[in-house]
Amino acid sequence: MKKFIEFIVYLFLGLGFCSQAFSIEILAHRGASGEYPQSTVLAFDKALEQGADILELDVHLSKDHYVIINHDADLRDNVGVPDKINDLTLGEIKALDAGHEFTLDKGNSYPFRNQGLTLLTLNELFERYPESVFNVEIKPNDKTLSEVLWQIIADYRMEQRVTVASQHSKAMKHFREISRGEVRTSATIGELVEASFAWSSGFGWAFKPQFDAAQLPYSITTKPYVRFFQKKGVTVDLWTVNDADHIERSISLGVDGIIGDYPDRIYQALVDAGER
Repeated sequence: MKKFIEFIVYLFLGLGFCSQAFSIEILAHRGASGEYPQSTVLAFDKALEQGADILELDVHLSKDHYVIINHDADLRDNVGVPDKINDLTLGEIKALDAGHEFTLDKGNSYPFRNQGLTLLTLNELFERYPESVFNVEIKPNDKTLSEVLWQIIADYRMEQRVTVASQHSKAMKHFREISRGEVRTSATIGELVEASFAWSSGFGWAFKPQFDAAQLPYSITTKPYVRFFQKKGVTVDLWTVNDADHIERSISLGVDGIIGDYPDRIYQALVDAGER
């Protein structure tokens, strides 16, 4: 029996089933956005240099149906104009300065203005980082965006490299239908509410998730809640975790991923914890 068990362990290790089973992944929130203009080539490049495993980003649809990477629907916070992405063409968007509003000293200086940084399309991102892994959030509740997003993922054969997230039921339901389960998806707000109710009321055993990942706010997450999802085969990522003590606590919770603006801080904490 002992030799049989040793053989099974060897087999699993040899096939890679146990590799990184307990590792915690670093999801770079809009790239290394704590130090560089969010969702730009610079922010994504730096995130990978700092040890990020996954590039996290949000998408919107331009007026001419290009998938544009940006957190907000408008461009006030990063470009400094109130225009909404869906009111602008790709050409108009590309003419804007994506580093215009970024500051590290509360507005005393703007080191990335006029440095040639532009907003990116999802196509550009996939072409620049073909071997990377991505967490893509559908920001608006838009079925058309779900369709265009799925087409780009399929065209670039990124089905196994992308997790799609959305807070919205309509956009997510449509994406799941057209992608036919070929892409990992994260829970919507409605699904998290349903899961939380089942767990807290003692009916967690009856809850059957239709999602692959639960991306939870750091402030409400406990170890039993993390284990509830993991026991159902759902990975758990926490957002947005930037402070050193919060990163350390996240590691202690046994989560699968930590989403943060400073990938290097998470990486160092994982090194200190013996996870890297």
